[in-house]
Amino acid sequence: MWSVVRSQSPWRSAVKTLGCSTARHAIRGNQRVLRTVQRSKTSSSTGGSSIVKNVEKNQKQLVRTVSTAKPTSQSVIQASAAAAPQQAYKAPPAEVSKVAPQPKPVVLPDYVVMDGNHAAAYVAYALSETSFIYPISPASSMGDHMDNWAATGKKNILNQIVDVNMMQSEGGAAGALHGAVAAGSLTSTFTASQGLLLMIPNMYLLAGELMPTVLHVSARTVSKHALSIFNDHSDVMATRQTGFAMMCSSNVQEVMDQGLVAHIASLKTRLPFVHFFDGGRTSAEMSKIRPITYESMKEIFPMDALKSHIRDFALNPTNPMIRGTGQRPDIFFQSTVAAHKYYEAAPRLVEETMEEVAAITGRPLKLFNYHGSPSAERVAVIMGSASKTMEEAVDYLNTQGENVGVVAVQLYRPWSSKHFLAALPASVQKVAVLDRTREDGASGMPLFLDVNVTLSDEGSQKLITGAQYGLASKEFTPAMCKAVFDNLSAENPRKKYVIGINDDVTGTSLPYGAPINTVPPGTKQCAFWGLGSDGTVGASKTAIKTIGLNTDMFAQGHFVYDSHKEDGVTVSHVRFGPSEIKAEYCIASDADFISCAHPSYVHKYDMLSTLKKGGTFVLNSPWNTLADMDRKLPATLKRQIAEREAEFYNIDAIALARDIGLGKRINMPMQACFYDLSGVLPVEEALKLLKTAIVDQYAHKGPEVVKKNQEAVDRAVGSLKKIEYPREEWLSVQTGGQKKKRSEMEGSSKFVMDIMGPVLALEGDKLPVSAFEPGGYMPVGTTRFEKRAIAPEIPVWVPDKCTQCNYCAIVCPHAVVRPFLLDKGEMKAAPSGFQTRKAKGGAESAGMNYTIQISSYDCTGCAVCVQSCPDDALYMAPFEKVAEDNAPHWDYAYALPEKEIGEKYTVKGSQFQKPLLEFSGACAGCGETPYMKLATQLFGSRMVVANASGCSSVWGGTATTNPYTVTKDGSGPAWGRSLFEDNAEYGFGMALGTKQRRYRLEDCVQNALATTSGGHELREALTKWLKVKDDPDPCDAISHKIIELLSSQRELTGLDVNFETIYQQKDMLRTQSHWIVGGDGWAYDIGFGGLDHVLSRGENVNVLVLDTEMYSNTGGQVSKATQLATVTKFAAKGKRQNKKDLGQAAMLYENVYVASVALGANMNQCVQAFRDAESYDGTSLVIAYAPCIDWGIEMKFMMDEMRKAVDSGYWTLYRYDPRRTEAKQNPFQLDSRKLKSDLKEFLVGQNRFERLVRLNKDTASSLHTDLSNVSHHRHEKFRKLAMDEYEMLEYLKTKLGEEVSTEKSIVLYGSETGNAEALAGVFSNELKRRGVRPQCMALDDFDFDTLQNFKNVYCIIATCGQGELPGNCKEFWKLMNDANLDNDFLANVNYTVFGLGDSGYVFYNEAATLFDKKFEELGGKRIMPLALGDDKDDEKYETKWNEWIPDLWNEIQVEEPSKELLPPSYAVTVDTEGAIPTTSDIIVAPAGTKTFPMVKNLLLTPADYDRDIRHYEFDLSKTGFAYSLGDCLAVYPHNDKTEVMEFCEKYGINPEAVIALEDTQNRKDPYPSQITAAKLFTEVLDVFGRPSRRFYETMEMVATDPQQKADLGYIISKEGKDRFKELIKETVTYADLMEMFPSARLELPHVIDHVARIKPRLYSIASSSEMVGNMLHLCIVNEDWVTPSGKQRHGMSTRYLRNLSRADHVDNIAGRINAAGITIPDSHAPPFVMVGLGTGLAPFRAFVQDREMARIRGEPTGPMALFFGARHKRTDYTYGDELEAYHSSGKGVLSTLSTAFSRDQAHKIYVQNRVAEHPELIYDYLVKQKGYFYLCGPAGNVPPAVRQAVVEAFVSVGGHKAEEAEKMITDMQIEGRYNIEAW
Repeated sequence: MWSVVRSQSPWRSAVKTLGCSTARHAIRGNQRVLRTVQRSKTSSSTGGSSIVKNVEKNQKQLVRTVSTAKPTSQSVIQASAAAAPQQAYKAPPAEVSKVAPQPKPVVLPDYVVMDGNHAAAYVAYALSETSFIYPISPASSMGDHMDNWAATGKKNILNQIVDVNMMQSEGGAAGALHGAVAAGSLTSTFTASQGLLLMIPNMYLLAGELMPTVLHVSARTVSKHALSIFNDHSDVMATRQTGFAMMCSSNVQEVMDQGLVAHIASLKTRLPFVHFFDGGRTSAEMSKIRPITYESMKEIFPMDALKSHIRDFALNPTNPMIRGTGQRPDIFFQSTVAAHKYYEAAPRLVEETMEEVAAITGRPLKLFNYHGSPSAERVAVIMGSASKTMEEAVDYLNTQGENVGVVAVQLYRPWSSKHFLAALPASVQKVAVLDRTREDGASGMPLFLDVNVTLSDEGSQKLITGAQYGLASKEFTPAMCKAVFDNLSAENPRKKYVIGINDDVTGTSLPYGAPINTVPPGTKQCAFWGLGSDGTVGASKTAIKTIGLNTDMFAQGHFVYDSHKEDGVTVSHVRFGPSEIKAEYCIASDADFISCAHPSYVHKYDMLSTLKKGGTFVLNSPWNTLADMDRKLPATLKRQIAEREAEFYNIDAIALARDIGLGKRINMPMQACFYDLSGVLPVEEALKLLKTAIVDQYAHKGPEVVKKNQEAVDRAVGSLKKIEYPREEWLSVQTGGQKKKRSEMEGSSKFVMDIMGPVLALEGDKLPVSAFEPGGYMPVGTTRFEKRAIAPEIPVWVPDKCTQCNYCAIVCPHAVVRPFLLDKGEMKAAPSGFQTRKAKGGAESAGMNYTIQISSYDCTGCAVCVQSCPDDALYMAPFEKVAEDNAPHWDYAYALPEKEIGEKYTVKGSQFQKPLLEFSGACAGCGETPYMKLATQLFGSRMVVANASGCSSVWGGTATTNPYTVTKDGSGPAWGRSLFEDNAEYGFGMALGTKQRRYRLEDCVQNALATTSGGHELREALTKWLKVKDDPDPCDAISHKIIELLSSQRELTGLDVNFETIYQQKDMLRTQSHWIVGGDGWAYDIGFGGLDHVLSRGENVNVLVLDTEMYSNTGGQVSKATQLATVTKFAAKGKRQNKKDLGQAAMLYENVYVASVALGANMNQCVQAFRDAESYDGTSLVIAYAPCIDWGIEMKFMMDEMRKAVDSGYWTLYRYDPRRTEAKQNPFQLDSRKLKSDLKEFLVGQNRFERLVRLNKDTASSLHTDLSNVSHHRHEKFRKLAMDEYEMLEYLKTKLGEEVSTEKSIVLYGSETGNAEALAGVFSNELKRRGVRPQCMALDDFDFDTLQNFKNVYCIIATCGQGELPGNCKEFWKLMNDANLDNDFLANVNYTVFGLGDSGYVFYNEAATLFDKKFEELGGKRIMPLALGDDKDDEKYETKWNEWIPDLWNEIQVEEPSKELLPPSYAVTVDTEGAIPTTSDIIVAPAGTKTFPMVKNLLLTPADYDRDIRHYEFDLSKTGFAYSLGDCLAVYPHNDKTEVMEFCEKYGINPEAVIALEDTQNRKDPYPSQITAAKLFTEVLDVFGRPSRRFYETMEMVATDPQQKADLGYIISKEGKDRFKELIKETVTYADLMEMFPSARLELPHVIDHVARIKPRLYSIASSSEMVGNMLHLCIVNEDWVTPSGKQRHGMSTRYLRNLSRADHVDNIAGRINAAGITIPDSHAPPFVMVGLGTGLAPFRAFVQDREMARIRGEPTGPMALFFGARHKRTDYTYGDELEAYHSSGKGVLSTLSTAFSRDQAHKIYVQNRVAEHPELIYDYLVKQKGYFYLCGPAGNVPPAVRQAVVEAFVSVGGHKAEEAEKMITDMQIEGRYNIEAW
């Protein structure tokens, strides 16, 4: 027996600490304990006498001490250990549970309320010197408590502050623990599940070396077919062979008591202990317990054992020894068995320790605790929390005449048969053993086998049954307990079975009955249904503490969560009562009080099935009247309310919280309702206590928050309304509110209906085994059926403010905000109120309308989209006001066919791709999901995702609700999760497995081509696949074709064995994109070793690290990604180490693509980084800055937080691309080159940094300064890393004070979407090719003060929306406008500006215009005139750029780069023998075009007129095209066939020769693979078009004649610019040049490369489809002209069209619809003012037709005024009769028709004169009635002249000043009401 060192009685300490009154109470309590123990001596096992002796001794000490003790303050009495853990508990012994406590109005300071993790940590801290921690649910909070106490200076029983250390993994924690014990230290750790399994190797060592220590384990399921964070014993059972002693606690009180036993017994026995308790149940259960004071622990602490069993065995050079040697077979076995004596002695020593602990607590402890009838014949054996449920059921059953009992196993290892048999009544005949684990394939479960062996060894013939129960926290209820005992009584009992589920597959389940109420009389049961983020759980915990600590009632709380990260359903099961509460299960019946915190729950969950008759139900909803309830509540709920005669109340807590300013935090109003109605405490007292609790809970957030919450309490009671419902009517009601059908559930898959539906309704427990697929496989794309409807507010789109940037969509964490494009047919079919606007953009959006739609029922209300919108085009509105109306709009848009519009690798274009991650369960405003959503939009159809455990696996892989979905063809991300620690290896293995399978497929394809004939088309496709198999887009296209060909041939004739082999592997044809995804806890800590290995291997895998800088999934613990000075869990005093630089570590390999991104700081950089990473043929690493709610920020500002982080230097944007090294470029690109704000200001905005200021200002100031210095140093390091050799040389010269070059050049850009940035990069590289070494950076990254030092400044700048500056040039613009700058500030600077814009906007290229002007105002010398690129041009901004850049080269006179004719991009074969098949009747045109017939070609002008104006009609019925008002038809014209024949003859090629073209660059839209020469030069190559300057350069390179070579060089030189202009005026063509310079003959492959493709010509559509249906009309004037030299030239397109469909012949043309650049209102009510010149009348004819049709349909139509101008009425008044008919003297739809034929009278009258004649009409239509103005015609003087006429009308009629009138027109332009279409 170990001696016990006692210093001072705990009762004496209690008196000194708590005072006389408390001590007297302790004496009375001690007396009660003494009487209780004496009464129970006869029924107790050994240890009772020692308890009596200790209690008697303590009683005497208390009596002696009271008389001399001083009184203490009430505040000390009320102090809670939970609130102040550093103060040791001083408590009298507890009463035995059978003695029911009497209610008293006084505070009982000897009680505390805590959960099991808190209790375990409390003991561990007392008895540890070191502790090694690592977060894992549900054990994490134990480590958090340890760290917090150490941070506040709490002392253990040895008067030391425990050294608490966060490790990189559980394996690391076990290794460190092993080392600490080896050094002679008391130590402990905490873990669960896989974490415990990672410790197993060290556990073997610890046990083998007989090292005392304790592992506290919140027992949790080990992942198998799926991950589960819930409880069973599979983890601890997997360690039972390690040699650890194992002790199990059943409730929170036992956790404290037996935790102390484990620590002390470990010292005594020399065995390491696992002390486990049920994770999620006991670990998180709030319970009222009596703590053990540290003084009491110290009294029984075995100091001698500490010395002899730890200290004396420490590795110490003073007394050296060796341990951990390697042993051979000759001695290992013996050495192992040598330790057996310690295991034999352990049960006795544990029992002895239990007696010692019981002596200081008054609570008996036993190795096996028997409860029940002393003469029981049937007994259950069980471990963990379920034993308490079994005890409660046993008590109930025995009162019902049964004779049963239960043995709870407390010490599981070493197993003591002796003590087990002693605990088992001699009367027992039948034993049921219940295991909370399952070992598939075993003959029996662990506990079952132990009991079997024990009874078998005794020769017992008792019946023993084995049961498995409660896996993954499956409920174990009294009804199940009863079934277990009933089975023992059966004639043929089930020997082995499962209980709690319905195994309808193998028939192993035991049925059980309906719930039975076994809780003690007087127990109040309450269920609080909450929303994850509304504070319900926290408020319930506060209530438990308040009631538990202010009454004599026992209290218990258990909390159930669904699997969503936030905003999921929570149910707080809370019980209060006068007796001990043993109900370790959820409330299943007889609930006294139920509250519902969210109105959507009434449709989702069966909340009232557990309510007892007469119970209270409180609903939070906006339905305040009986009529509302009758309409909204489902019939089933109304019947339940009536059947239970419920007291029914409602409160609109959401409106109340919103009004007060609490957002969605409704916990305090709902708690006030609970106290008001439950009767647990007197109302006034309860509300007073609640307000006090508010101060304690929210004081750290400031007085305003406290005030608001207290106000909520005051107002809640008054807002509570009782609903007096008609009970008789509701008893039989069959009607009521229904959950709205949003295309969910109904009509969905069997999985959704049969599995997901019940799971979402929290009825998954009812599902049988047969419902599930073995292996855990589940379908994707199921979250769209969920429709949670949880957001109190949702965004609403304001279309008139929207510039269609798509920012709102790219930032949306849940993919609920999306842009859609609709064609005309889809617009017509749209539901009422569906808002759209004309789609902005190029040809790709032709004929489309744009809309933003929000999925109301999937939105979480985070408001990130609203805060990120640059145009204020979104606002938040109450859910109940807008959701229902908006839902049909979303449903319609969501069901539209997917449209792939534009370039997807842009911010805007990416968002037209369907997100294949949608409606996840992530927190509102999650910073992780936008990145993964973006990845799925870019690559999702071919992604394979290996996901580490963590947040991303929770929101990405929650069972049944799976957010990863598929495209229209069924492809999408394939997602898998392995473990936390091995994700990199898991993904690596998948990539290599796929690679090997594709190698095999490649072999099969090559073999098939070599040995099998097959069809020509199939062979051609397979041959192409071999070439493009690793290039995703072309591989996808050819793979689909191969599958179609194989499938077709397989169905028709069957396949050759070789092709059949390929067909069977068709899933490997497409390229796969492998992604390894996880958080920083995985990448920086536990998985870093594996990640580093994968990075080193160079395989083509992509790694995405979602860096939240903490362990977000387990509550926010510190990781190596956590930044210096952060206060977070496990770093309570602030982190003292710098953040690990994962990116730099990866870059050291030099062949890894690395990017650091922050979406909110630079969206385009993020998109490009993803594109570059995925396209890199090697390993890539993208590190994404992901704000988290645990940072203490308001998540709606998360994108702004990203920007601030980058601007301050806290986070750096960069890209490291090894491919740049091959191109002789610096691989490192710094994308955030300049620090723009102070880091300390950034830190102030986040609670994770501000907390340190509140804790210790001096420390905070020091660490924040250190962090600022570190950030600046890191930024400077990156800045230097990004420099090339020349920049570095200049940098060093500047640093050293040496003279630097004055010939410096810089390329500055302002870019929002990335186009200007990309163009600047290309231009910078071109400068380098010409010997100029420029810097290139964003304007805001540039040091403005050094601008004067640059000789040449090239500025490339885009304009956003309506004249907005890009975000990365605004600071530079402010500096340029500094009033203190001199007018000659840039006198020595040459500059030029190129702008990128869209002429469809009012402020076209405004940013470039402003910068150009400002450079001039500051004295800069313009190199070249301002050049403006236009997205409306054929090639967008590149059209102007290609015209402008050659002139710039000539102007700046830089050296020409070496001229080298590059290899052709097409492999060309000319077949003159007919070997290559081709078709000559198909028109060749680019993708996106269609062919359709011209059915009418009508000359509108007189035959004698010199102008040819024609009316054309086209039939679109077979194209699927739809057009809208203002749209254009893009016609792809053909060259004249006669001229083509002449060209072919001169060039020397047979027009009928077939040319085979093989694209070697994998273009998206290559030329046809077979084409005749005639078709090539007629339909494809613009050989009679104007050649580019580049073509002249190419001809110069190949010219063989020296004079011709010189002439070509001269033409494109600066000196020859006049000659070049002459050639342009002469309309010299490609064909002309080749004829002029015959020695410069280009070979056909180079002709194909260097002659431009024929471009479309755009013509305004002159018809309304409402009137003409599928027909389309054009009105076109023929273009003919004579060159200066007298040559007759013909417009290519007009000549082509003019010669089609003559007489009765009908010809087809190729074309497409181009979107209008003008705005058309949604209705016909607004007035129109139209000004048309010549054929500019065309669109207005369509306008008039469209409004006429509206008038015929009976729609309201506004007035229309047409002002038409031309030269002569007789010749130019096209459609005159038609217009006059529509006018009908002012009675028709065309209200006003005013013509101006300028040459029909002596005095010329122009259209602007006619406008000026109608000022009242102009003012009325445009100002008073807010009408629309349109002008269409030639550019020049007319548009400004007409505008002036409108200005004058506003001035003369409205009395406005001219400046005001101008602004009014500008505002009209911004609103889309003043439109100009000029050419």
